[in-house]
Amino acid sequence: MTDQKAAVTYEVTYIVKPTLDEEAADRIATSVDEYIKAQGGKVESTDKKGRRRLTYEVNKMKDGYYVSTIFSIIPKNVATIKRMMNISEDILRSLIIIYVPEDVVATTSSFR
Repeated sequence: MTDQKAAVTYEVTYIVKPTLDEEAADRIATSVDEYIKAQGGKVESTDKKGRRRLTYEVNKMKDGYYVSTIFSIIPKNVATIKRMMNISEDILRSLIIIYVPEDVVATTSSFR
C-alpha cells in the first residue's frame, strides 16, 4: 500500500502589497506558481485581477493587487504553501480553499 493520496484541486486568492508596481506583483505571482510546482503541484490557471480597494485597511494599506490561482496538489503539501504565503513580506493576506467549479455549484444548489 502506498502513502500517496490523490491530488485535490485548490484555489488560493492572495493580495500583494500596493507599494509595489504591477510588474513586481506579476513577478510575485510567477514565484508563487513556481513554488506550488516545486512542492509537487500543478498550476491550472492564474488570474491577475489587478489593483483593487480593500474592504478594510490591512497594515494601514487601503488597496492591493489581487491574484487568484487554481492548482492541484496532494493535501499534505498545502501547509507548506500556506506557510510560505504567511512568511512573505509582499503578500498581505491569503486564503486557500478547495476549488469547486461553478457548473458543479449551480447544479447542486438548486431548490425544489
